[in-house]
Amino acid sequence: MNPSDRRHSFLSYALAIMAMAWLRLGCASEIAIVMSEDSAVYREVAETVRVQLTDAATVSIIQPAGVPAMNRKELRYLVAIGNQAAQAILASDLDAPLLVTLLPQTAFERLVAERRRDGTQRPVSAVFLDQPVARQLNLIRLALPNARRIGVLLGPESAKQLAPLQSEAAERRMNISVQRLDNETELAGSLQKLLAESDVMLALPDPAVFNAGTIQLILLASYRQQLPLLGFSAAYVRAGAIAALHSTPTQIGIQAGEMLRAALVNGHLPPPRHPNRYTVTTNPHVARSLGISLESEQSLMQRMRGLDAP
Repeated sequence: MNPSDRRHSFLSYALAIMAMAWLRLGCASEIAIVMSEDSAVYREVAETVRVQLTDAATVSIIQPAGVPAMNRKELRYLVAIGNQAAQAILASDLDAPLLVTLLPQTAFERLVAERRRDGTQRPVSAVFLDQPVARQLNLIRLALPNARRIGVLLGPESAKQLAPLQSEAAERRMNISVQRLDNETELAGSLQKLLAESDVMLALPDPAVFNAGTIQLILLASYRQQLPLLGFSAAYVRAGAIAALHSTPTQIGIQAGEMLRAALVNGHLPPPRHPNRYTVTTNPHVARSLGISLESEQSLMQRMRGLDAP
């Protein structure tokens, strides 16, 4: 091949590569991820989603203050990480379909119901933060096989889970003991009643019940009664819960990315759903102090996956 032919061949190749690049950029779908705050957890979810969509979409990551300035014509999908981000998007004039993450199911459903009353009709889906109650009861059955009386403190949000919780418990021959909490002044009395009629306490996400001002009191009271508590985050295990079933920010981000990839192909977001990936975290030190022989995290995870299998 003479020099002229080589130059022509190279030029043709370069033009082909540039054309492919422009085609990809022209067809790429803009997805905006809004983080409630620039913290490690929110950033981990956002970055995981971005990596999942590297070859499928252009992705921007912003905070709620940047929502009003966004160009609605360039948006294909929106992602909200946390409550503040979801509120900012739903209050804006942006009409792109929205995927919400890091909100419990009841909080998500309340948020959507409020916006529906305001006349907002945008498509909204979610990867819930919390685990399905069936999965939580399965962990109790595996980790604490003699526990039959499951105590739950319910607030305004978590009260909506009582019916499915009772139904799933009945299938496993468990009983649900309930104390409802309308405000924190009732906590001490309600907690003492609940501890007296329970074998284990199950914590359900509800800011009116489990928050920075109450968790130490709840954990201390349960410990004094030699009653284990099953939490809903690794932080609760570090604070003194015997175990927790939870999804990591990376696991949430992977599932959100999968749902968005499906939406880019199918033209619509999949329905809201619980996490399909999860982690078991245990506190062997607390277990030993309560006289409980607890399996390893790896063993419990393996047995949990066996229950998940069809």
